[in-house]
Parts: sequence; structure tokens; C-alpha cells
Amino acid sequence: MEKQMLLSRVDSSLSFLTSFFREYREEITYKNEGELINLINDILQALTTELIPESLYDRVSKLLDTLNIEDLIKQATAHSNLHNFELFKKLCDKIMLNSLFVGKTYYLLKAIGFTNSNVVIIGANGSGKTTFANSIRDKIESTDNGIVIPAQKILIFPTYEFIPTFKSAQSAYQSRQKEILDDKQTFNASKSDDIPYDLTKKYGSEMRILVSALLGERIARRDEYCSSIQNGDIVEVERFRSNLDDVIDIWNNLIEHRELFCDNSGNLKIKYLHESKVKEYPAYMMSDGEREIFYVVGRVLLSKPSSLIIVDEPELHLHKAILNKLWDTLEFKRNDCMFIYLTHDIEFASTRNAQKRWLKSYTSDILDDWELEPISDNDIPETLLMKILGSRKKILFCEGIHNSKDSQIFERLFPNYTITPVASCKDVINYTRAFNKIHNKYSEAIGIIDRDFRTAEQLDKLKTENIFSYDVAEIENLFLIEEFIKAFADYKNEPYDIDDIKNKILNVFENNIEQQVAFYVTHKINHIFNESHIKKGKTENEVSTQFNNFISQIRIAEWHIERTHELKEIIDIKDYARAIKLYNNKGLHSVIEKAFGISSYSQKALDFLRHSDNARSILRNAFPLEI
Repeated sequence: MEKQMLLSRVDSSLSFLTSFFREYREEITYKNEGELINLINDILQALTTELIPESLYDRVSKLLDTLNIEDLIKQATAHSNLHNFELFKKLCDKIMLNSLFVGKTYYLLKAIGFTNSNVVIIGANGSGKTTFANSIRDKIESTDNGIVIPAQKILIFPTYEFIPTFKSAQSAYQSRQKEILDDKQTFNASKSDDIPYDLTKKYGSEMRILVSALLGERIARRDEYCSSIQNGDIVEVERFRSNLDDVIDIWNNLIEHRELFCDNSGNLKIKYLHESKVKEYPAYMMSDGEREIFYVVGRVLLSKPSSLIIVDEPELHLHKAILNKLWDTLEFKRNDCMFIYLTHDIEFASTRNAQKRWLKSYTSDILDDWELEPISDNDIPETLLMKILGSRKKILFCEGIHNSKDSQIFERLFPNYTITPVASCKDVINYTRAFNKIHNKYSEAIGIIDRDFRTAEQLDKLKTENIFSYDVAEIENLFLIEEFIKAFADYKNEPYDIDDIKNKILNVFENNIEQQVAFYVTHKINHIFNESHIKKGKTENEVSTQFNNFISQIRIAEWHIERTHELKEIIDIKDYARAIKLYNNKGLHSVIEKAFGISSYSQKALDFLRHSDNARSILRNAFPLEI
């Protein structure tokens, strides 16, 4: 549905209901009338401010269909002179009842950010995550464009005497995707044969249905490839690559010392090197973790375009390093899809570049009852200390909060450190000093702070305490480094004129020199006040002398002239590298966005940093060798 059409529909519904309830106030009154009006007004505001993505317009339209306000509008128009109160009341009763269900669904969508980005929902065991996962799947995506990867799995790898056809295997897989497995069942243990066979059979057939679909597609693509060759067509080999080929590549990239492959007969096998000899074994002998990787990768790759992929307990039976690499790979491979993770593992949640929500509780009844709240950073120093003391990695304190831009950059650049964001530059300095004074700890700490307006002497002094900065003024300027901009443009296949971009940033700098000089002078004054100590005087004269000596260090006019000259020289010789080293302006990314015709350059640069060794190498060069 077009946005303007949907906006018009919501607006007319809101106007009609407001006028209708005002007109029939004495005859028709409801306690939750205000909630209905607020719901429709909320939908209108979310559409107007573009919080709701275009992909959900049809879903919102269906929610309005469920309310059935148009029926009341039609009848009220047809009986405007008759004032058929009984008919109007009947229709209103239905709207009010439907609004309870519509409201729950809409506010669930809103709570998870309208599935506009990946979401991590954290909840303790027993908080209802699995039921909630199925509820999201059922309410938001009732088509095969939404899947739930369940926490409970019986992954039995199949073998074949003959492989099913692609058509039948695909049909079976699509039918299974629409099912929600309900394991909230029991059986009478006093009867030896009273077992939930149907449920066990469904869980046990998960891997068979998946592998059959993957093998069937692979054979169909290879048949098509052979036919194209036989017909003398120009063949692009990549066009005939199957999902199973990608599953195998991802599996092999994650599992060391083993190689999964598919032989000419369609049998999945694993080979490995033992005492200089290559040995093989069938895929059904995989470990639990290896089977889970195959299953999860297969499910994600077979998802329809733009699917909602709900993952219940994504932790699996895997080492953390492999786990994070697995989901990073799948998110990148299926960046057209939306991932919703439900987990109780805070460490896993912290690795995801996603909205974070806390599922306080969830119960399923006629109406779902759930509490879902945004997660804020409430760490206190004691909690922070307990979290990092046991780390055998070096600790890296940085400015920001959990999952802030600073911490995300450092996690990608310095994987061998435990990245620990704290609120401010002052906290970085204090925590680094304090941690390094602690005895009987496993590791040392370093701190990384913005350069801001610090002098070389100030930065050198901080280095002696394991506190470092980088070759740009502030963290945002890392993405303004010339080589990084070029690499990003090549990665995105964006045409660019690097000289034009640099000149525009220098022009912004030139127009902002007076303010930058004022900031620099203010910083110097604050630094002297913070670092200086007036000696005690025994007489009023001595106190006055010591104070005058202190005041004499403040040379505002001199500093202003020196800094102005330095910045103008940078502009005159177009020293771009030095400009971004001294210029503090968080809005400079807009120059890049206009040059490339994109939005959210910062977020896209973070994604580039995650997936590119070259990008990480460029930015690491901006940091001291000591790190």
C-alpha cells in the first residue's frame, strides 16, 4: 500500500471516530475509548515520522481492517438522519473488542522497533522467550517470509538411497516453515508406550526436510547448468551456485581441521588429515555443535527474501569465538533479512549490532501479556570491576556506554582486548589508573581517549600511564581518514571525488575557525585550573603572590593568536590530515553522506569495518604502536 493512501485512511478514521464519539456521547460511552483514539493517533504519528518502514504498510493496513471502522463509517453515513443507535452501538462494541487485539499487535511491533533493524531480546530462563518467539512469528509474519529457529532441536542427519526431487523437497520444506512446533506437551510415564509420537516425529524430521531441500536444489541447479552447456548458452557459473554450496563454505570457514563436502552421488561427508593421511566419515557423525551450525546456516540461507528470522537461544553448543563469527557471517550474508534474537546470554547480546530489549515477562492467553523494555546502561563501578577482574585479556577502557560507537569500533579493531566502555574521558583516565594499581590481577589496562584539544605534551604525559589517543580529534573523525573514505567508496561501488570531499570539509573548518580557537583556549584554561596547585602562603602577601603567579599562566590573547595562526595555516596549505586531527565537529559525516547520496554514513562505516580487513588495517594505523 502507498504511504499517502495509508496516511489518508488512518487520518480519516481518527477524524471520524473523534467526531462520532463526541456526537453520541450521551448514548454511546466506553471506558477504553481514549485508548482506541490514542492507538490510531499513535499509528498516524509513527507513519508521519517514518518510524514504520514501507515493508510494514500492508501489515498496518490489515490491522485497520481488523478494527473494521469503515463499516461504522458506512452505516453512520447511510443512517445519518435515522440515528440508528442500536446498530451503531453493535458496531462500536465490535471495534472496541477488536482494538484490544490490534493494540497488542501494534505495540509489540513498536516495542521491537517496527523490525527496522536487528533486535536482541534478553530474558531470564522461564521468562517466556520461546512462547514470545512464536507469538512474534504468528502475529507479525503469518506467511513463509517469517521463520522461527527453535531452541529445542532433534538434529538427526539423514542418509539417502535416492534423493527426493527438488519440487517435492521444496514443497515439504515450505510447509514445515509455516508450522510452529509446540513442545508444551506431556505423556503418561506409567504407560511404556504413551509417547508423543507426532511431536517427536516432527522434531526428528527437521534435519531431513532441510537437507532434502538443500540437496534437491543443488541437483536441480546442476541439471540446469548442464542443460545450458548442452544448448550452447553463455554460462555464468555463479548463477548455478546452490544454497548448499554456501552452507558448505560457511561451515568450513567456521570449523577448523575438518572439511565438509558433497560427493558426486550427493552424499555429505567430512574429510580430515590424520598422520599425513586424508580420512573421511559420513556427515551424520558430526558433533552436536557441527550439526547445529549446518542446521542454522541452512535455515537462514533458505529463508525467503526480506524474511523475519527469529532465533530462540542463538548461543548453541559453540565456543564464543565461533558463535559470534557464525551470526556475523549470517547477518552479512542475509542483510536483506531482519534478525530477532531471544537470549539470556548477556555476553552474546553485547556482540550484536542491534536494538536491545529486556523481556521482563511474557504469558500467552486470550490476550498476550508481555513486558518489553529498552535496555539502558546502569553499570556502577563495583559491577564493572567484578566484570573485568577475571579477564585474562588486556582491558581497554574507552569513552561511551555499552554498544556505543566508540566500543563498537574498538571491538573490531582490538579483538584481543576486553573492551570496557565508561561514561567519560575523565572516567577512562581514572579507571585505567585505578585498575593498574590493583594487585593479583590477570592483566593490565590501557585507556583510549579523544584527542580533543590536548597538546602533545599533555598526551605524552598520559602515555606514561597507559592512556593513549589517536591521530584524529575525536572518534567520529576516524571515518574521515582519506584512505578509509576511498576504501569505503570502493566497497560500496560509489563514484567519488576525494579532493572535492576534502575541500568541502576544509571549507566547513575554515568557517568554524573562531569557534574552534575559543574551544581550544577554554580547554587550556580548564587544564591549568585542574592541574595547578597554589602553594600555601604564611601571610596575605605570600597568598597574593602565589595567586598572581597562577593567574600569570593564563594568557588568553596569546593563545588565541597562536591557535588562529596554526589553523589558518592548515587551511592555506590544505593540510587535510592535520585538519581532522585538530577539528572537533561531529557533523562532518554529512559531507560524506551528501557526496555519496547516502544516509547514516557512521552506521554503514561500522558495518564496513566489521567485514573488511583493509578497513581495520587503515584505522589501526591511526593508533600508537604501543596498543
